[in-house]
Parts: sequence; structure tokens; C-alpha cells
Amino acid sequence: MSSAAVRQPLLFSPLSIRHHVLRNRIVNTPHQTHMARGGRVTTQQIAYYEARAAGGAAMIVAGSWAAWRRTWPSPLVNLAADPEAFGGHVALAESVHRQGALLVGQLHDSGRQGSSGWQRLPLLAPSPIADPVVREVPKALERHEIEEMVESHARSAAALCRAGWDGVEIFAAQGYALAQFISPQTNRRDDEYGGELRDRLRIVVDVIEAVRSETGPAPLVGVRINFSDLVSGGLGIDDAREVACLLERTGAVDYLSVSAGSNEDYPSWIADMAHERAPFAEGASVIRAAVSLPVLVTTRIKDRADAEHVLGSGQADMIGMTRALIADPDLPRKLEAGQDDAVRPCIGCNQGCLGGLLAGGALKCTVNPNVGREALTVIRARRSRKVLVVGAGPAGLQASVTLAEQGHDVTVWERGPRPGGQLAYVGMVPTRAELTSIIDWLVGRASQLHVGLVTGKDCAVQDVLDAEADVIVLATGSVPDRTGYTSSLPSVQVIPGHDLPHVRTVPDVLLAGRPTARRVVVVDDDPHGQATTVAEFLGLQGVEVHLVTRSVHAGDWAGPANVQSLYSRLGDASVQIHPTTWVRRIAEGHVELNGVYDQRSWRVEDVDSVILATGNIADSSLYDGLRQAGQRRPLIRIGDCLAPRRLDQAIWDGATIEIEEMPCVS
Repeated sequence: MSSAAVRQPLLFSPLSIRHHVLRNRIVNTPHQTHMARGGRVTTQQIAYYEARAAGGAAMIVAGSWAAWRRTWPSPLVNLAADPEAFGGHVALAESVHRQGALLVGQLHDSGRQGSSGWQRLPLLAPSPIADPVVREVPKALERHEIEEMVESHARSAAALCRAGWDGVEIFAAQGYALAQFISPQTNRRDDEYGGELRDRLRIVVDVIEAVRSETGPAPLVGVRINFSDLVSGGLGIDDAREVACLLERTGAVDYLSVSAGSNEDYPSWIADMAHERAPFAEGASVIRAAVSLPVLVTTRIKDRADAEHVLGSGQADMIGMTRALIADPDLPRKLEAGQDDAVRPCIGCNQGCLGGLLAGGALKCTVNPNVGREALTVIRARRSRKVLVVGAGPAGLQASVTLAEQGHDVTVWERGPRPGGQLAYVGMVPTRAELTSIIDWLVGRASQLHVGLVTGKDCAVQDVLDAEADVIVLATGSVPDRTGYTSSLPSVQVIPGHDLPHVRTVPDVLLAGRPTARRVVVVDDDPHGQATTVAEFLGLQGVEVHLVTRSVHAGDWAGPANVQSLYSRLGDASVQIHPTTWVRRIAEGHVELNGVYDQRSWRVEDVDSVILATGNIADSSLYDGLRQAGQRRPLIRIGDCLAPRRLDQAIWDGATIEIEEMPCVS
């Protein structure tokens, strides 16, 4: 971000656009939810958007509403012009307006970045160039198809506006269909829609003019554009400046939403916690300086300081806070009231939101388990009980908050010097540091609810038996598997040499501080990212790291949502990756390796340390001891001590805990 001085706070100042007034500068920018059914709005979807409007966002840009039935990717995606969807569109507009926010619909067409899995028809794009992620060669759009595409955008805009929506946003960014026309990298046409920039932009202008013709002068028409494709041969900042000026000259555009990237560097517009804050703000400032239209910018703007800096330094007029509002829909209301510490933070992990969508499910959030359940309310307990929670990791802390909100009297015992569980040490790695922010928030929320938190309490079975509690919740976590066992080689129970003194686990290394080893081998069969985290941590401190994984690539946990960022960081740390490889034997000073799918075998010599990251084992020792001791009070296990899983699943366990119907044993 620019170092220019921030002037008078602007975040909660109103902004006029055409005939509309935004009550503040915070926008819930478009993102897919997969909450539609048959392309139609659901009650779940209405509750989701209404919660963000009620939380104080000035404008909801709902996305991504399919503009053209021919390229509609899935029944989980809303279809803008479907007559059967009209009633749901009316209900959604009424719910958002009831909360004082504007409602705009982003009209979406994926082009080559779409999916043919549902319709089984060829993807359509300006030119028959395969997308690097989808890897399917599209059919080049013919003239009649382009005309149909333009007309479909106009019909979709008219349908939404007739339903009471305040306008539409034309999606011409991030490598999707209209952006594929604008970018010289993806448009190799030799007709009037290819060639020079003005001609490549022609279809966007055609869409805008058709939309305005159908909707009339009153509704808002915004356009999302890239300030850069962030790839060699793509659209650059000078081209983007010209695009912005040409769009303004149409006289039909009310605001510009600035983004960047395409599938060549997917998902740069959904940058994770390893990236800088507000990475697109400088690009937005170039666009804003070139036009008189209001400019909206988003991506990694997650708190008041980020937003005020962008606004105060003149980089943009509106702030998109998509993932921050997913994490806490009440963010605007809390910030306006000066309750910044009360905002549940987005940790930028992309695990529940983007990861959930890519897995084929509905939108979720790692830190906010109520996403998609906004219609539910906290049920107060009919009778308050004393609850002892053992373990102050994510599951235990979330459980303490949930139970205290229900009206129970909660105490938490934590054996470590500070709460957080595994996040307490993983967060020591700079690119993972934001993970700890959810722990800080949970601790703060628990304190507000008068939860008693005791650290340094390494309790034994008798301590729990003696505790004055009606219900016991165990959140004792998990411990690293120190054998090196992998389920891909079930006949090998342990790696020979796993018990040598120079063999360590990830917590051993991270808690030890600055490393002394010169060359290490990290053994990766871990679904939670510990292997890649410790490899990055050591590599950046000058240690020569060899990362051995049985998979075809390191970091299976990352998935498409995070793998590019992960591999960039591992490259920066000079980590040497050995895919489809496993450890035959660990010896003093060297490690013997062999290929998983072939007969290769070799050694890494002069190894100072071997780090096993081969998964965790549930710590059930306290649970087993209590059962053996005849514990008669209700005993609940959550989080990793039930089964070692992901962060979102640990928080889900804590958020959905219910003790109301449990018997009270005297």
C-alpha cells in the first residue's frame, strides 16, 4: 500500500452514486455461495445476504448470477433471467432493502474458466485456447453466439431490476468470459472483436449499452475490470487505464470495481494469509486517477486500518471486504461502534470459503461456523450448568464460547502456558501468523462471557474427578505420530531409525526457536500442512531442506485454493521437493529414499536432522482414564482428541456442542 498519510476517517461517510446513496464505504463484493437450488434463490441464501446487510454493509453485490443459460455451470449457481427465479429475486431484494443496504447483481459468464461437467456442452470463449486450470479447449464463439451472449446479459439485468434490485455489475475481470475478450493473451480473433484494445473491449461496451437500454437510466451499472492480468502477455496497467477511460466515455457506467489476475495465477484475487494486505490498492489508485467514476477495490482488506488507509490515501472510494464479512457479517456495525476487538477475524486460510466451493459444497467459513446457518439463533439454556472444558485449543475455546453464550458457567483448563493448541506454535511462522488471530478473538470473547481460563494446568484423572462440574468436555487435542507410518505402505509399521535422537517432530522444531541444523529431511504424509510449514520456516533461515512426500506434489492439504502460493513460498525458501518418494531407512548422517511407483533408490547425505510430519494421533489418555475410573457425569470429546482433523472441523465441533438434554448425574 502507499505510504501516503491517511486523512480524515472516511469508512463511515456516505457516498452518492447516480440516484443512490451508500450509507458507508463497505461493500459485500460478489462471490459464489452454491446455496442456489435449480438456479433459484433459497431461504438459506436470503438469510446469508440479509445478515450482511443487517450487519451494516452499504451495498451487497450478489454473485455470481449466471447471465446466459447456455453457459450456466451448475444448478447450485443462480440463474438471473429464469422466470421461475423471479419470486426469489423479489424476496432477496426486500430482505436486503429492509436492512438499509443496496442490492446489485453481478452478471457472470465463465467462458473457458467454466465447467462443462453439468451441461456437457463445449465451453465457449473468444479463442480456442485451453485454460491452465480447467484444461479444456473451448469452442470459439461465433458471431450469433456473441449476439446471444450480449442479449442474455441485457435480459438478465432487466429481470433483476424488475425484481427490485438496485442495479447490476458487469463481470469483465479475473480471466472470466468478458475478460477473455479484453486480454491479448486469450483473444486471438481477427474480426471486429479482436485486434486492438478498443476492438477487444467492444463486447463489453455492447453489453453495457444493451443493459442500459433494457434497464433505463435509474439502476446502477458497475463494471469489474482488471488493473492487470498479472501474467506476461496479458493486460497491463496502461491497457487497464485505457479500458477504464473508454468505459467512462460510454456514459452508461456508474462505478468501476478493480481486481486483477486470471487462472494463470489462480487464485490471486482471493489471496491467502501469506500475501500482503490490500495488494490491489495501488493498481486501483491508477484507475481512480484516470477517471471520475467511483472506484471499488477488494482483496485482503480485512480491518479498519486497511480500509481507512486505502480510502484516506485516495486509492479507492469503496472497500470490498468479502471474506471479512463472511467471517463476521456484523463487522461494519462493530467498527462503527468502535468495537474493533469484537470483530471475528478472517484468517485468510481459504479453507472453508474457497476450499468448500472447490470441493463441490456450499460456501463455509473456517472461523464462522454459522455461514449458511444465519437463520439459526442462540438458544439459551433452560438451566445453567457448570461445565469444565479441558484443553484451550480452537475446539475447546469455541466450545467454551458456545456454552457460555447459551448461559452455562464454563471453566477451561489448559496444560500449556498459553491457549491455542497447535496454532500457538504454527503461528510462529510469519506466513501462518494470522492463524493465531482467531485464538486471540476466542480468548477475548470467552473473557467477555466470564469464562474462567486457567493455563499451566496439566490435569490428571483425579483433578477432573474432583472438579465441581456437571458436564466435562474434553478437547485435549492430538500428538504427533513419531513412527513415520503411512497408510500407503500398511505393511511397514515404522520407518527403521524413527527412534534415533536426531529424529524430531514439527512441534519439537518450531518450539525450539532458531535452528542449528544445516541440512534436514522433512518427511511429509500430513493432511494439515505441518510438513510444508516447517520446511518453509527452516528454508527461510538458511537450512537446506529436502521435503520428501509420497504424493505427486508436496502440500496435498493446500488444494487448488492455496497450492500456487504454497509452491511460490517453498521456492523462495529453496526447499528441494522429492515427490512420489518415501523413506526406506533413517540412519546416522543420512536418509535412504526410494520411489513409490518405481525402483529408484538413493540417499541424502550429511543430514543433521529428520523431521517427521506423518500425521497425528488422538490424545485419548484422559478420556480413557476417566472411563476406567467410572466417571458418571456427561463426558464429551471434541476436536482432535476425537479424531485429528482440520481447523474448521475443530471449530465446528465446538460451535455445535449441545448439553441441554444431557442428564445431570449426582
